[in-house]
Amino acid sequence: MNHNHIAMVNNAPNTNSDLSDKDLYNLCRKYGSDAKMWSRKFAALLPLVERRRIYKKRGFYSIHEFAAKLGGLNRKTVDEVLRTYKKVEGKPLLTKEIEKVGWGKVRAVTSISGEIEEKKLVEMIRNLPKLALEECVR
Repeated sequence: MNHNHIAMVNNAPNTNSDLSDKDLYNLCRKYGSDAKMWSRKFAALLPLVERRRIYKKRGFYSIHEFAAKLGGLNRKTVDEVLRTYKKVEGKPLLTKEIEKVGWGKVRAVTSISGEIEEKKLVEMIRNLPKLALEECVR
């Protein structure tokens, strides 16, 4: 991607129309990828935020309000993230994978996490798509 286009997008209003279709597509891919990465990182903080009750200390009614307003996460996602973290407590390799690949892929293997070596589960998570993981678990 042309760095001049990125500089234009970052520094001047309404310059997106100056982008070529290819640069616009590439910028969308980059921003989308970055958004996913930051969403995973934000979600990875939620168990600690909940444990320390940071949301209350900062004037939020609940962890759900905190996550919605600061991270754009809905109630169902927050509940699933927290539930997934609880299921992998004491499993540091799986816990680290949540931030790397997302809670959905890790959640897919939590039901068998007590039966299969943690390293093997991490390998599966890294190498298989989520639907394939779910099928393997079934």
